[in-house]
Amino acid sequence: MYTNINHALDDLQKRRNMVFGIDHFKSLLEAMGNPQYNLKCIHIGGTNGKGSTTDFTRAILQNAGYTVGTFTSPHLVKHNDRIRINNEAISDALLLKYINQTEPLWEKYQLSMFEIDMLISIQYFLDEGVDWVIYEVGLGGRLDATNVILPEICAITNVDFDHMDILGDTLEAIAKEKAGIIKPNIPLITTERKREPLAVFEKIAVKNNALLKMIEIPSYTNHYEFEIVGIKIHLKNQAVYQIENASLAISIVKALELKIDDEIIKEAVESTHWQGRFEAVDENVYVDGAHNKIGVEKLMKTLESLPRPWIVVFSALKDKDHHDMVEMIVDKVDHLIITEFEFYRAGKAEELAFGFNVEVIKDYQKAILKGKEIKKDGTLIVTGSLYFISEARSFILESK
Repeated sequence: MYTNINHALDDLQKRRNMVFGIDHFKSLLEAMGNPQYNLKCIHIGGTNGKGSTTDFTRAILQNAGYTVGTFTSPHLVKHNDRIRINNEAISDALLLKYINQTEPLWEKYQLSMFEIDMLISIQYFLDEGVDWVIYEVGLGGRLDATNVILPEICAITNVDFDHMDILGDTLEAIAKEKAGIIKPNIPLITTERKREPLAVFEKIAVKNNALLKMIEIPSYTNHYEFEIVGIKIHLKNQAVYQIENASLAISIVKALELKIDDEIIKEAVESTHWQGRFEAVDENVYVDGAHNKIGVEKLMKTLESLPRPWIVVFSALKDKDHHDMVEMIVDKVDHLIITEFEFYRAGKAEELAFGFNVEVIKDYQKAILKGKEIKKDGTLIVTGSLYFISEARSFILESK
C-alpha cells in the first residue's frame, strides 16, 4: 500500500519499458467483465497530431456541455496530466487511490506503466460518470493498450516514419499497425493523403465494413483563416499544422451527429491551444514537440510567418532519425544550437550535431539562455523530443 504519490509513481515508471503487446491486458479486462465497454469513446491514432486533435475534440464537446475524459501520452508537466476530465488532471489523492487498487494486478498480469495508466483511466472515468472519453493511441495502434475499447468513431491523423524498430520500415507496414484500431462497422476518419497508407486503410476498412472518410485539408490565408463544413475558423498564434488537426477534430464531432451549434465549435477551436505544441512561453519564444521528420517539416513551414532571425535549440532521443531532423533545421534557420538532457534514451549533443556546422552547448539551460540572448527581435524555437520539451518548458517558465 503506497502512502506517497511520488513513491508510487517511481515504481510505476519502472514498468515503462515492459514488453509491447496487448493479450495479457485483454485477459485482465475480460476477467473484470470488460468495463471499458461501458464508456462512450473516440479513438485517435496517427504519427503526428494525435494530442492536438484529441484536445480540439475535447474542447468542442466540453464547450457543448458534455463532460469529457481524455487519455494522452506522454505527459508534459506531471504524470497525472495523462488522465483528465474537462482538461483537469486527476488529483494526486485519486491517482494514489487507483494505483493502490490496481497494484495487486501488476505482477499477475505483467502490466506495463502504460497499461496501468489505461486501467486507471477506465476506472476513473466510469466512477466519475463522464459523457465521452477520447483515447489517444500511445504507440502504433494494433497492439496498443488503448485498443481494447469499442469506440463510436476512429480517427487517424497521418502516417509517417517513426518508431520504425517497432512498427516497420515502410509506410505500408506502419499504416497497417495504425489501422489496427479500425473496428467492424465503426467509421474511420483520416486526413492522410499519401497513396500507400490510404490503400492499407481502404483494404482494412472494407474487411471490417467500416466507412472510410477522407478529410480534405482546407486552404488558408497567411493569418491561418480557413473554412471547413461551412464554419469559418481563425487560428491565432498557432502553428500551420494545427489547421489539419482542427479540421479533423471538427469532422469527428460532425460525424457523431450530436447537433452541436457551429458557433460553439468555432469558439472552442479558436480558444484551444495544446501545451507543448508551438506554445508561446515567453516573448517570441516557443516550445514545440517536433520529435520526428514530419513534425520538423511542419514546424519549419510555420517559421515562415515569424520574425527573423530564427534561432532553434534542439535535442532528440538517440533512437530517432535525428540526422535528417538536424539537416532540415540547419538548412532553414539562422542559428542552431544542439543540446542534451538527462533521460535514458536521450542523445548526446556531440552525436546529434556530428557532421553539421552548428553550435553545441551540452547544458540545455545554458543553450536556451544563449538562444534568448542572440534572438534579439527574432524568434527562438526550442524543439525536439517531447521529454526534452517538458524540461525546457518548465525551465523557461520558471526563469521568466
